Amino acid sequence: MAKKNPPPTSTTSSKLPPKQRFTSLLLIQLGVALTLVIAGVAYYAYTRNTVESAEVATVKRGTAVAGVYGTVNVEPVNQVIVRTRNYGQISTLNIKEGHTVKAGDLIMEITDDSFQRQLDSNTSALENAKTRQKMGPASSANLRNKEIEVGKLKKLLAADNIAPIEYEKANNELSSLREQVQNEKLNLDLEVENLGRASESIRSKLGQLQLTAPMDGVILNLYCHLGEFVPPQAEICRIGSSANQIVALINEEDVGHLKSGMKAQIRLYAYQDKNLIGTLKEILPQAENQFYRVIFQLDDSPTTLLPGMTGEMNVVINEHKNALTLPSRGIRKGNLVLLIKDNIVQQIPVKTGFRTFEKTEILSGLSEGDIVILSNHDLYKEGMRVRSLIYKNN
Repeated sequence: MAKKNPPPTSTTSSKLPPKQRFTSLLLIQLGVALTLVIAGVAYYAYTRNTVESAEVATVKRGTAVAGVYGTVNVEPVNQVIVRTRNYGQISTLNIKEGHTVKAGDLIMEITDDSFQRQLDSNTSALENAKTRQKMGPASSANLRNKEIEVGKLKKLLAADNIAPIEYEKANNELSSLREQVQNEKLNLDLEVENLGRASESIRSKLGQLQLTAPMDGVILNLYCHLGEFVPPQAEICRIGSSANQIVALINEEDVGHLKSGMKAQIRLYAYQDKNLIGTLKEILPQAENQFYRVIFQLDDSPTTLLPGMTGEMNVVINEHKNALTLPSRGIRKGNLVLLIKDNIVQQIPVKTGFRTFEKTEILSGLSEGDIVILSNHDLYKEGMRVRSLIYKNN
């Protein structure tokens, strides 16, 4: 029996036509590309919404302290603004900011040629007036002649050689001349006096063109430049005493808790690592915009304490034991905090109680052990992921 050959295998049924193969390959490539795009978008969204780290603290139980809080500035104990008295050009300027001066030191000179011209003119007029005063009244010669004439008429009258009315007339003229001479003398004296007084006034104004330091101290601010023209009452500089003090602004709602001798914790931003202690010296009586100025003297002043330094202060007036507390810098405006739960940022409101610039009492909104962001709050948005946490002691 003859052996049958197997039927030939057909390849046309297992191979796709060229057009279908191209479409299938294109779909696979598109799928891979779409997967990569989705993965890239997901990775970008993840990384874009993730920050590397955050400085945090945990909510703990401890002692919450109630304090009178205020902002502080370092100010000189005494200070004065030096002003001009007259118009002129600054021809001499002997000071710079930071210079130390003594009372009476020449600060600056102003040049005003009009004063010198006035003084020269007045001096010339005064010399002429003194010359006329020395020469005497202009009618003095007429007075002497009239006195001689009246003397002769008196002898003639005694000898009955003239009528009495003629002598009386001459005597009346003599009286008038004497009064005239007296008036002329008074006018000459008054002219000399007035011109002398005017000269002193002009010299005084010339003297006012030289400004001197009214007190010992340091030039804190300089408001002018050499060669500048300045009007009367222009501010030239501010001089402050070398001794400085802490001036706190205290809300009128809190100032009633304060009294002289109280101790305050003071933190200057220039010395954030130092807790300074100050003693309350004085509460100034006049409020400004519902804030009172309260003067403190530092018990142990830093080596460098400069006017213009700023900071915060607290005077402790009460305390709560076993209270939930959080570092005060973890609380944003509006009593909001950035809580981190499962490494995700959440913004939540809290109710606060006692507060100092170190710690704030939490009455509601947080629980013991909660983790809160302390710094750079603007970098963190709600829903962001934080990779690592940097804990600060609180």
